[in-house]
Amino acid sequence: MYRHFQAFVAVARHLHFTRAAEEIHITQPSLSLLIRQLEEKLGVKLITRSTRQVALTEMGKTFLPLAENAVNDLDSAVRLMKDLSNLQAGKVTVAAFPSVAANQLPPILVEFHRKYPNVKVQVVDSIWGTVVEKVRSGIADFGVGSEPPEMENLAFQKIYDDQIMLLAAKDHPLANAKSLTWHQVETEEIVLLSAETGVRQSIDAALAGTGIELKPIMEPALVQTAAALVAAGAGLGIILSSYLTAIRMEGLVAIPLTKPSIPRPVGIITRRNSQMTPAAEVMLKMVAGGLTE
Repeated sequence: MYRHFQAFVAVARHLHFTRAAEEIHITQPSLSLLIRQLEEKLGVKLITRSTRQVALTEMGKTFLPLAENAVNDLDSAVRLMKDLSNLQAGKVTVAAFPSVAANQLPPILVEFHRKYPNVKVQVVDSIWGTVVEKVRSGIADFGVGSEPPEMENLAFQKIYDDQIMLLAAKDHPLANAKSLTWHQVETEEIVLLSAETGVRQSIDAALAGTGIELKPIMEPALVQTAAALVAAGAGLGIILSSYLTAIRMEGLVAIPLTKPSIPRPVGIITRRNSQMTPAAEVMLKMVAGGLTE
């Protein structure tokens, strides 16, 4: 019905069929047909036409503002969709755990903003579980983090492996070791991440059945907090390899942990069977191409 409404509005504006037809780029017979079909659909006469004059009926005058609103609303919707398609409008929400949000994402987000300044970008930087839930619920267009153990409606595209490492003050007796086993740090006081974090869940799963029982003295949720506690003298701590450039390592060393080595796959988390906006698709490609260990 859009073309019918558009034809009626054009005739009402010009009160001249030839000029109205030229405005909407159709022939005059086609315009007349659209008006006749609209009147038949509504069951009322909208326009009177003689050899000398075109005029709106009273019903036509009543219908005109309604038709104008319908045409304007649809035109606005079409313009908005074109803007969204051309990345001249819209919004992208990315959820990422802190190491990525603080280290790898910023230059990618800045580049995206320079290319598409009219697209709003929101970053949800939080612990792994929150990142997963933001994607699962649809609040975030996609997430950057470790692979969820329960995929359900999610998909995961691995980009690289993050390594779980030991963090120690440089004056700690173990600080000069090139690598350590988990058994070697079993009796040490250690700052572990909380049980709600994906890192801790990976550690617990890897050590299950090995007989190794760690002695956590504090259990913060963020790696940055764990690093600050180690720097303050709390003992040993746990860090991911991707955080080494995201936190202040002055006075600290990171030591590989083996037997077992515990990799943490990092990649893109998306919802299955969900169509992203054009802006989100472009952002995802830039993030996937820009992420490095």
